[in-house]
Amino acid sequence: MIAYLNPIQWMRWFWQFVYFWGISIPWKSVSAGIPAILLCAGLVTLSLFAFTDGGSWRRNLIKGQLADSILTEDFETADLLFRRQVKMGDSSAETMFTYAENLDRQGKTDEAIALMRQLASTRRNDAAARWLVQELYQGTTWSELDNDQRKEFGELLTLLSQQRPDDLGVKQLYANYLIAAERYSSAIPYLVQLAEYQPGRGLQAAALARRIGENEMADRLATTTLDKFTQLFEEEPANPGLAIAVSQTRVFLDQHDEAVRTLADSIERMKTPEHRRALHQAMGDTIVAWINKIESQPNETPTEQLRILKMLQVALQYAPNNPRVLTLVANQVLRTIESDEDEVITIRNALVKGSSPGIAHFVRGTAWLMKGNAESAQRHLTLASQHLPNSGAILNNLAVALSQREDSNLEQALQLSEQAIATVDRPSPYFYETRGQILYLMERYLDAIPDLERALAAEPLAANAHKTLASCYAKIDEPELSKDHQAAADRLKSEH
Repeated sequence: MIAYLNPIQWMRWFWQFVYFWGISIPWKSVSAGIPAILLCAGLVTLSLFAFTDGGSWRRNLIKGQLADSILTEDFETADLLFRRQVKMGDSSAETMFTYAENLDRQGKTDEAIALMRQLASTRRNDAAARWLVQELYQGTTWSELDNDQRKEFGELLTLLSQQRPDDLGVKQLYANYLIAAERYSSAIPYLVQLAEYQPGRGLQAAALARRIGENEMADRLATTTLDKFTQLFEEEPANPGLAIAVSQTRVFLDQHDEAVRTLADSIERMKTPEHRRALHQAMGDTIVAWINKIESQPNETPTEQLRILKMLQVALQYAPNNPRVLTLVANQVLRTIESDEDEVITIRNALVKGSSPGIAHFVRGTAWLMKGNAESAQRHLTLASQHLPNSGAILNNLAVALSQREDSNLEQALQLSEQAIATVDRPSPYFYETRGQILYLMERYLDAIPDLERALAAEPLAANAHKTLASCYAKIDEPELSKDHQAAADRLKSEH
């Protein structure tokens, strides 16, 4: 009984069975059964292909045919093979992505986009997301997209940033998207990462940090950026781009004198006239930024006003055609037009002579306008508009001069006023006040009211705007509103 439980005994019995079975075979006549044996082996092999892994060779065959058809641009055959591949059960993300690409090659773009969207949304396929970004959104501006497109664009970029965290191209796209969507806090970390390879992104991050009120972060990021730019500039002292980058970063940190010194020293090291011209323009912009900073401080004194005029003289020497410099020259000359100090008058006259003819005529025309001589104002402002035809300020003042003449051409004045408003992105209340007053003179009272109400935002214009509004509301039979605006106009005049 114990022998039946012994595994060694079972193995002995098994080998005895095999041995006696083998010697019992009639080996002398076995050759007659060879065809049957081969047939059985073939049937077994075919069965294995059919019911086990046999589909793999068919799939490999189809893949080979697919590669050949795509290589020869036989996309219709490729389409049939893709459909057969999917029918066989191969609906992997890779296969469906390649299928969608083939649809696009055949001109079936809408079908390709629909399939790619399905892959991106349901399977989180980053290749499909990248394809959609390139095909639908690459090269478009934020303003061109509607709300649904902006939402989809953001979702695609979010997926890509998660699936490809080390892809610099994706980081740049996502950072730009976050900035366009005004998600500045979320954009800053990506900009900091990009700053490792693109130092200018660090200054961009600092600007966003300051915009959201994180001033300490802004200064820290700008200081880090300045260190990087300074190191690069020391290695390439004749590189104009690095000189400008260092000066711009110093301006951001309110180090205006160091920024000017950096540019002044760099100009002498530049090797080509083009590089020197670029630094001259940058010098003009830097001095303008410095002046704007001075003017932002309270309690501007006559000494500071004189200092600003002297700084503008320097800016004109470096960049006589810089639009920012010329605009500031015009503003400062007009601001000091009533000053009777000898030094101020001398520098002011020098600035007018040193600027472009268009600016000189603009200053003279505006000065005559302030003195009430509409005819002389129109003459100089017309000349200024011929030199600088796209200047909103010149067109606006020319419209005022035309409307104040005794033989005024109100239609032409209105046309110039509307042209002035159209030339700038954010028209000032002064521009709207001009158009409102012209519409009032044309007895288009209802049309004048919205522009005059916009003019109330500027304190120097408020009293006159209230007075004209009172007349407009009286003309359209709104006595209560007319009374309110007249009271506001009287109060403002009494205060001044």
